Amino acid sequence: MFLKRLCKKICPQKPPREVVLVFPYNSKKREILLINEFINHYDRSFWKFVSGGIDKKDTDHLTHAREELAEELEMEAENFYHLHSSEKVFGARGLHAYVAENPQKMKNPPVNPDTDIITETRWVGEKTLHEMIDNKKLLWNESSLMALQVFRLYKDK
Repeated sequence: MFLKRLCKKICPQKPPREVVLVFPYNSKKREILLINEFINHYDRSFWKFVSGGIDKKDTDHLTHAREELAEELEMEAENFYHLHSSEKVFGARGLHAYVAENPQKMKNPPVNPDTDIITETRWVGEKTLHEMIDNKKLLWNESSLMALQVFRLYKDK
């Protein structure tokens, strides 16, 4: 414990990268696709949304969001919409959220360079998303709040 605290103070640290967040959304069934990912750093699985740190300097946010969807789920979507961007405030990372409307499986998906493993995927409606949050299967955070916003935006369509 002492060494971890000491390292936080003296070890060189990379600045936090901005993040893209992707909500694959089926507009006919009104469902969002969640992933259950085993994250090596935490040595456990989490239900979460498609996301990734922006690690390519010459790639815009939308292109990076499309790449994350392709790498993590082997999917692509013709219609991608910007949902929200939050500023980098008080040390937090910038976050750029997109909706991938009616994604389809790719014929030739790229190789996923991540070492974390997606163990399961699940399409969920708004009611199930609320239940997963209430039962603490999905963290209540900015990502979950944005997912609920996706359902709200598509309610009248």
